[in-house]
Amino acid sequence: MRYSALSDVGLKREKNEDNWNIVLDQNNNPVGFIIADGMGGHFAGEEASRIAVEEMSSLVMECISNNTATDQIIDLIVGRFREINDKIMEYSNQNLGGLDSGTTLSVGVVLDNKLHIAHIGDCRVYLVRDGRISRITQDHSYVAELVKGGLISSDEAEHHPDRNFITRALGFKNNSMPDFYISPILPGDIYLFCTDGLYEDVDDQEILQVILNEPREKVAERLVEMAKRHGGSDNITVIVAWM
Repeated sequence: MRYSALSDVGLKREKNEDNWNIVLDQNNNPVGFIIADGMGGHFAGEEASRIAVEEMSSLVMECISNNTATDQIIDLIVGRFREINDKIMEYSNQNLGGLDSGTTLSVGVVLDNKLHIAHIGDCRVYLVRDGRISRITQDHSYVAELVKGGLISSDEAEHHPDRNFITRALGFKNNSMPDFYISPILPGDIYLFCTDGLYEDVDDQEILQVILNEPREKVAERLVEMAKRHGGSDNITVIVAWM
């Protein structure tokens, strides 16, 4: 398995509130992919996403070391998400005077030739298979709910003034339950984890062409460059893994 990853502040933000990690097993094989987009301003978002990534990195290592079964992984992740939620809220109360601080979080764990995904917020996980790109995760956002309800189209959602309004995240409230997905890994599959700084400025087909046609070691860099050419309106974090 090979991977390409990069995080960039973009062109319009003062600092990078994204955090990410690729967890390696004892043989240096990538077995966990973690990406988080912090929210809250000042150091609030940056700290929230850091807490989330550190906490999930340790849990991924525990799951891999113990060869944890799928049903147990779900229970462990739900528990860890709750712990992260509490830690972020505690940090906000102790250090930020109760200022809002939170983060989105998407995690992928490779076990038994499957990618086990836990997801909250609006980071995204995509699958590239047989030359096509498809999105695995669903955004927890106001416009995603409008699209799901048939009230607006996907095209309208891209330019909706409330497209950055998140309905579920860690640190803001007690709803810390993630969505879960299990994706069987087939030979040649490619997975993309990214924050909204990529997909809000680059459409899926442009992303696909970069993944399919650029040298693997340059893919993350090229995707970040493309997002910045299209405006770079937010922090941009990309992890691409070839299975």
